[in-house]
Amino acid sequence: MGASAGAEPTARASQTRTRPLVDFLVVGAQRSATTHLNTRLGDHPEIFMCPDEVPYFEHPFFARSKPSELRAAVAAATPHQRRGIQRPDYLARPECAPNIKSVVPDARILAVLRDPVARAISAYHWYVQFGLLPLLPLDVGIARLLDGWTDPSHPRASEILDLGFYGRHLARYVDAFGADRILVVLNEDLDNPTTFQTIYRFLGVAEDHEPRTTTRRTNAGTYDLRRLRVLRARRRFAWSWDHVDTYEYRPRRLRRPAASLVSAAVVALDQVVLARVFPNGSPVLRPDLEARLREVYADDVVRLESLLGRGLATWRTPG
Repeated sequence: MGASAGAEPTARASQTRTRPLVDFLVVGAQRSATTHLNTRLGDHPEIFMCPDEVPYFEHPFFARSKPSELRAAVAAATPHQRRGIQRPDYLARPECAPNIKSVVPDARILAVLRDPVARAISAYHWYVQFGLLPLLPLDVGIARLLDGWTDPSHPRASEILDLGFYGRHLARYVDAFGADRILVVLNEDLDNPTTFQTIYRFLGVAEDHEPRTTTRRTNAGTYDLRRLRVLRARRRFAWSWDHVDTYEYRPRRLRRPAASLVSAAVVALDQVVLARVFPNGSPVLRPDLEARLREVYADDVVRLESLLGRGLATWRTPG
Protein backbone atom coordinates (compact mmCIF):
# COMPACT_ATOMS: atom_id res chain seq x y z
CA MET A 1 0.00 0.00 0.00
CA GLY A 2 2.94 2.34 0.47
CA ALA A 3 4.98 4.02 -2.22
CA SER A 4 6.05 0.58 -3.42
CA ALA A 5 3.20 -0.60 -4.43
CA GLY A 6 -28.29 5.35 -1.08
CA ALA A 7 -30.04 6.54 -3.98
CA GLU A 8 -30.68 4.71 -7.24
CA PRO A 9 -29.09 1.36 -6.31
CA THR A 10 -30.13 -0.28 -9.60
CA ALA A 11 -28.62 2.44 -11.76
CA ARG A 12 -25.47 2.52 -9.68
CA ALA A 13 -25.00 -1.21 -9.79
CA SER A 14 -25.62 -1.49 -13.53
CA GLN A 15 -22.69 0.73 -14.46
CA THR A 16 -20.25 -1.82 -13.05
CA ARG A 17 -21.19 -4.27 -15.82
CA THR A 18 -19.60 -1.94 -18.35
CA ARG A 19 -16.70 0.45 -17.87
CA PRO A 20 -16.68 1.94 -14.35
CA LEU A 21 -17.66 5.57 -14.00
CA VAL A 22 -14.20 6.41 -12.68
CA ASP A 23 -10.97 4.42 -12.60
CA PHE A 24 -9.29 6.02 -9.60
CA LEU A 25 -9.82 8.56 -6.85
CA VAL A 26 -7.44 10.90 -5.05
CA VAL A 27 -8.94 10.86 -1.56
CA GLY A 28 -6.66 13.23 0.32
CA ALA A 29 -5.29 14.24 2.57
CA GLN A 30 -6.53 17.79 2.83
CA ARG A 31 -3.74 20.42 2.80
CA SER A 32 -1.17 17.80 1.76
CA ALA A 33 -0.14 18.76 -1.80
CA THR A 34 -3.18 17.26 -3.51
CA THR A 35 -3.28 20.29 -5.85
CA HIS A 36 0.23 19.52 -7.07
CA LEU A 37 -0.53 15.82 -7.39
CA ASN A 38 -3.71 16.45 -9.38
CA THR A 39 -1.91 18.86 -11.70
CA ARG A 40 0.83 16.33 -12.41
CA LEU A 41 -1.68 13.55 -12.99
CA GLY A 42 -3.68 15.70 -15.39
CA ASP A 43 -0.51 16.43 -17.35
CA HIS A 44 -0.23 12.76 -18.38
CA PRO A 45 -1.88 12.16 -21.80
CA GLU A 46 -3.32 8.83 -20.64
CA ILE A 47 -5.02 10.35 -17.59
CA PHE A 48 -8.03 12.61 -17.29
CA MET A 49 -8.43 14.43 -13.97
CA CYS A 50 -11.63 16.32 -13.28
CA PRO A 51 -10.48 19.89 -12.53
CA ASP A 52 -13.09 20.42 -9.79
CA GLU A 53 -13.42 18.59 -6.51
CA VAL A 54 -16.18 15.98 -6.74
CA PRO A 55 -18.07 15.51 -3.43
CA TYR A 56 -20.38 12.85 -4.93
CA PHE A 57 -19.51 10.08 -2.44
CA GLU A 58 -19.86 12.03 0.79
CA HIS A 59 -22.87 12.92 2.90
CA PRO A 60 -25.27 14.50 2.00
CA PHE A 61 -24.44 14.39 -1.72
CA PHE A 62 -24.38 10.62 -2.17
CA ALA A 63 -28.01 10.06 -1.17
CA ARG A 64 -29.36 12.77 -3.44
CA SER A 65 -27.08 12.54 -6.48
CA LYS A 66 -27.53 10.57 -9.69
CA PRO A 67 -24.87 8.54 -11.55
CA SER A 68 -25.21 11.01 -14.42
CA GLU A 69 -23.64 13.68 -12.20
CA LEU A 70 -20.56 11.55 -11.61
CA ARG A 71 -20.46 10.67 -15.30
CA ALA A 72 -20.57 14.37 -16.20
CA ALA A 73 -17.49 15.03 -14.06
CA VAL A 74 -15.37 12.86 -16.37
CA ALA A 75 -17.32 13.38 -19.61
CA ALA A 76 -14.39 15.19 -21.25
CA ALA A 77 -12.14 12.13 -21.00
CA THR A 78 -11.23 10.25 -24.16
CA PRO A 79 -12.10 6.53 -24.36
CA HIS A 80 -8.46 5.56 -23.79
CA GLN A 81 -7.79 7.75 -20.75
CA ARG A 82 -7.87 6.65 -17.13
CA ARG A 83 -10.54 8.77 -15.49
CA GLY A 84 -9.86 10.22 -12.08
CA ILE A 85 -11.64 12.45 -9.59
CA GLN A 86 -10.35 14.09 -6.45
CA ARG A 87 -11.77 15.19 -3.14
CA PRO A 88 -9.36 15.62 -0.20
CA ASP A 89 -12.21 15.28 2.32
CA TYR A 90 -12.91 11.68 1.26
CA LEU A 91 -10.07 10.24 3.34
CA ALA A 92 -11.46 11.17 6.74
CA ARG A 93 -15.19 10.82 6.13
CA PRO A 94 -16.26 7.36 7.34
CA GLU A 95 -19.08 7.02 4.81
CA CYS A 96 -16.90 7.55 1.76
CA ALA A 97 -14.98 4.25 1.53
CA PRO A 98 -18.13 2.09 1.55
CA ASN A 99 -19.95 4.50 -0.76
CA ILE A 100 -17.11 4.40 -3.28
CA LYS A 101 -16.92 0.62 -3.01
CA SER A 102 -20.65 0.31 -3.77
CA VAL A 103 -20.32 2.22 -7.04
CA VAL A 104 -16.81 1.53 -8.34
CA PRO A 105 -15.66 -1.61 -6.48
CA ASP A 106 -12.51 -2.01 -8.59
CA ALA A 107 -11.35 1.60 -8.34
CA ARG A 108 -7.81 2.40 -7.33
CA ILE A 109 -7.32 4.70 -4.35
CA LEU A 110 -4.50 7.25 -4.25
CA ALA A 111 -3.57 9.37 -1.24
CA VAL A 112 -0.80 11.82 -0.44
CA LEU A 113 -0.04 12.50 3.21
CA ARG A 114 1.79 15.24 5.09
CA ASP A 115 3.24 15.43 8.59
CA PRO A 116 -0.04 15.66 10.58
CA VAL A 117 1.19 18.56 12.71
CA ALA A 118 2.21 20.63 9.69
CA ARG A 119 -1.09 19.69 8.05
CA ALA A 120 -3.07 20.81 11.11
CA ILE A 121 -1.28 24.18 11.14
CA SER A 122 -2.01 24.72 7.45
CA ALA A 123 -5.62 23.60 7.83
CA TYR A 124 -6.12 25.89 10.82
CA HIS A 125 -5.35 28.96 8.75
CA TRP A 126 -7.39 27.66 5.80
CA TYR A 127 -10.45 27.20 8.03
CA VAL A 128 -9.95 30.62 9.58
CA GLN A 129 -9.80 32.16 6.10
CA PHE A 130 -13.23 30.81 5.21
CA GLY A 131 -14.90 31.50 8.53
CA LEU A 132 -14.97 27.89 9.70
CA LEU A 133 -12.97 28.93 12.78
CA PRO A 134 -12.80 32.20 14.73
CA LEU A 135 -10.12 34.71 13.76
CA LEU A 136 -7.58 33.90 16.48
CA PRO A 137 -3.76 33.56 16.55
CA LEU A 138 -2.44 30.08 15.81
CA ASP A 139 -1.27 29.29 19.35
CA VAL A 140 -4.56 30.40 20.89
CA GLY A 141 -6.68 28.49 18.39
CA ILE A 142 -4.70 25.24 18.51
CA ALA A 143 -4.60 25.32 22.33
CA ARG A 144 -8.39 25.63 22.40
CA LEU A 145 -8.79 22.70 20.03
CA LEU A 146 -6.42 20.55 22.08
CA ASP A 147 -8.45 21.42 25.18
CA GLY A 148 -11.61 20.12 23.48
CA TRP A 149 -13.20 23.45 22.56
CA THR A 150 -16.46 23.19 20.63
CA ASP A 151 -18.91 25.77 19.39
CA PRO A 152 -22.19 25.10 17.55
CA SER A 153 -21.48 28.06 15.29
CA HIS A 154 -18.26 26.36 14.13
CA PRO A 155 -19.30 22.70 13.74
CA ARG A 156 -16.31 21.70 11.63
CA ALA A 157 -13.68 22.85 14.12
CA SER A 158 -12.91 19.29 15.24
CA GLU A 159 -11.75 18.42 11.71
CA ILE A 160 -8.49 20.29 12.25
CA LEU A 161 -7.25 17.49 14.49
CA ASP A 162 -9.36 14.60 13.20
CA LEU A 163 -8.17 14.82 9.60
CA GLY A 164 -4.62 13.96 10.72
CA PHE A 165 -5.43 10.47 12.00
CA TYR A 166 -4.32 8.91 8.73
CA GLY A 167 -3.85 5.40 10.05
CA ARG A 168 -7.42 5.20 11.29
CA HIS A 169 -8.86 6.66 8.10
CA LEU A 170 -6.78 4.57 5.71
CA ALA A 171 -7.78 1.39 7.55
CA ARG A 172 -11.34 1.87 6.28
CA TYR A 173 -10.09 1.91 2.69
CA VAL A 174 -7.93 -1.16 3.27
CA ASP A 175 -10.97 -2.98 4.63
CA ALA A 176 -13.09 -1.92 1.64
CA PHE A 177 -10.63 -2.29 -1.25
CA GLY A 178 -7.66 -4.29 -0.01
CA ALA A 179 -4.11 -2.97 0.31
CA ASP A 180 -3.19 -3.84 -3.29
CA ARG A 181 -5.63 -1.26 -4.68
CA ILE A 182 -4.32 1.59 -2.52
CA LEU A 183 -1.21 3.67 -3.05
CA VAL A 184 -0.02 6.13 -0.43
CA VAL A 185 2.80 8.60 -0.98
CA LEU A 186 4.13 11.37 1.25
CA ASN A 187 4.28 15.05 0.45
CA GLU A 188 8.07 14.95 0.38
CA ASP A 189 8.00 11.98 -2.00
CA LEU A 190 6.50 14.17 -4.72
CA ASP A 191 9.86 15.88 -5.27
CA ASN A 192 11.37 12.55 -6.37
CA PRO A 193 10.78 11.77 -10.08
CA THR A 194 10.59 8.04 -9.36
CA THR A 195 7.51 8.64 -7.22
CA PHE A 196 5.48 9.57 -10.26
CA GLN A 197 6.76 6.54 -12.12
CA THR A 198 5.38 4.48 -9.23
CA ILE A 199 2.07 6.33 -9.42
CA TYR A 200 1.83 5.88 -13.20
CA ARG A 201 2.56 2.17 -12.83
CA PHE A 202 -0.11 1.88 -10.15
CA LEU A 203 -2.66 3.54 -12.44
CA GLY A 204 -1.68 1.45 -15.46
CA VAL A 205 -0.36 4.22 -17.71
CA ALA A 206 3.00 4.79 -19.39
CA GLU A 207 5.72 5.28 -16.79
CA ASP A 208 8.11 7.19 -19.07
CA HIS A 209 5.93 10.29 -19.41
CA GLU A 210 7.94 13.52 -19.17
CA PRO A 211 5.84 16.27 -17.53
CA ARG A 212 5.68 19.68 -19.11
CA THR A 213 6.73 21.17 -15.78
CA THR A 214 7.89 19.80 -12.47
CA THR A 215 7.30 23.08 -10.63
CA ARG A 216 4.95 22.60 -7.73
CA ARG A 217 1.54 24.13 -8.21
CA THR A 218 0.25 24.67 -4.71
CA ASN A 219 -2.92 25.90 -3.10
CA ALA A 220 -0.80 28.11 -0.86
CA GLY A 221 -2.08 29.14 2.52
CA THR A 222 -2.23 32.62 4.01
CA TYR A 223 -1.04 33.01 7.59
CA ASP A 224 -1.11 36.71 8.50
CA LEU A 225 -4.24 37.48 10.56
CA ARG A 226 -4.63 40.90 8.95
CA ARG A 227 -4.81 39.34 5.50
CA LEU A 228 -7.07 36.57 6.74
CA ARG A 229 -9.49 39.15 8.10
CA VAL A 230 -9.84 40.61 4.60
CA LEU A 231 -10.02 37.25 2.83
CA ARG A 232 -12.86 36.13 5.12
CA ALA A 233 -15.03 38.68 3.29
CA ARG A 234 -15.22 36.37 0.27
CA ARG A 235 -16.60 33.36 2.10
CA ARG A 236 -20.20 34.10 1.19
CA PHE A 237 -19.23 34.26 -2.45
CA ALA A 238 -16.84 31.30 -2.79
CA TRP A 239 -18.98 28.92 -0.74
CA SER A 240 -22.62 28.11 -0.16
CA TRP A 241 -23.74 27.92 3.46
CA ASP A 242 -26.53 26.28 5.39
CA HIS A 243 -28.19 27.33 8.63
CA VAL A 244 -25.36 26.05 10.82
CA ASP A 245 -22.56 27.56 8.77
CA THR A 246 -21.54 24.24 7.27
CA TYR A 247 -20.18 24.87 3.84
CA GLU A 248 -20.58 23.12 0.54
CA TYR A 249 -17.98 24.16 -1.99
CA ARG A 250 -19.42 25.78 -5.10
CA PRO A 251 -17.14 25.23 -8.15
CA ARG A 252 -16.20 28.37 -10.03
CA ARG A 253 -18.31 27.43 -13.02
CA LEU A 254 -21.44 27.27 -10.83
CA ARG A 255 -20.99 30.57 -9.01
CA ARG A 256 -23.10 33.58 -9.87
CA PRO A 257 -21.09 36.01 -12.07
CA ALA A 258 -21.38 38.83 -9.55
CA ALA A 259 -20.25 36.57 -6.73
CA SER A 260 -17.25 35.43 -8.75
CA LEU A 261 -16.27 39.05 -9.42
CA VAL A 262 -16.47 40.00 -5.75
CA SER A 263 -14.51 36.94 -4.68
CA ALA A 264 -11.86 37.58 -7.34
CA ALA A 265 -11.58 41.24 -6.29
CA VAL A 266 -10.93 40.29 -2.67
CA VAL A 267 -8.25 37.80 -3.72
CA ALA A 268 -6.65 40.37 -6.03
CA LEU A 269 -6.54 42.93 -3.22
CA ASP A 270 -4.78 40.39 -1.04
CA GLN A 271 -2.26 39.23 -3.62
CA VAL A 272 -1.45 42.59 -5.21
CA VAL A 273 -1.54 44.88 -2.18
CA LEU A 274 -1.70 43.09 1.17
CA ALA A 275 0.85 40.40 0.33
CA ARG A 276 3.45 43.13 -0.24
CA VAL A 277 2.63 44.93 2.98
CA PHE A 278 2.27 41.81 5.11
CA PRO A 279 4.57 39.10 3.69
CA ASN A 280 3.48 35.50 4.16
CA GLY A 281 5.95 34.01 6.63
CA SER A 282 5.83 30.37 7.67
CA PRO A 283 3.73 29.86 10.81
CA VAL A 284 5.51 28.47 13.87
CA LEU A 285 3.57 26.72 16.61
CA ARG A 286 4.67 27.19 20.20
CA PRO A 287 6.95 24.25 21.16
CA ASP A 288 4.79 22.98 24.01
CA LEU A 289 1.74 22.95 21.74
CA GLU A 290 3.65 21.13 19.02
CA ALA A 291 4.68 18.51 21.58
CA ARG A 292 1.05 18.08 22.62
CA LEU A 293 -0.01 17.63 19.00
CA ARG A 294 2.74 15.06 18.40
CA GLU A 295 1.48 13.13 21.43
CA VAL A 296 -2.10 13.24 20.12
CA TYR A 297 -1.00 11.62 16.86
CA ALA A 298 1.68 9.29 18.26
CA ASP A 299 -0.32 6.06 18.35
CA ASP A 300 -1.89 6.71 14.96
CA VAL A 301 1.54 7.34 13.40
CA VAL A 302 2.65 3.92 14.66
CA ARG A 303 -0.47 2.41 13.09
CA LEU A 304 0.28 4.21 9.83
CA GLU A 305 3.88 2.98 9.83
CA SER A 306 2.54 -0.56 10.01
CA LEU A 307 0.12 0.04 7.14
CA LEU A 308 2.75 1.65 4.92
CA GLY A 309 5.70 -0.53 5.87
CA ARG A 310 7.96 2.51 6.33
CA GLY A 311 9.23 4.52 9.26
CA LEU A 312 7.92 8.00 10.04
CA ALA A 313 10.26 8.99 12.85
CA THR A 314 10.23 12.70 11.97
CA TRP A 315 6.45 12.74 12.48
CA ARG A 316 6.90 11.60 16.07
CA THR A 317 9.64 14.04 17.08
CA PRO A 318 8.97 17.74 17.90
CA GLY A 319 10.93 20.27 15.93
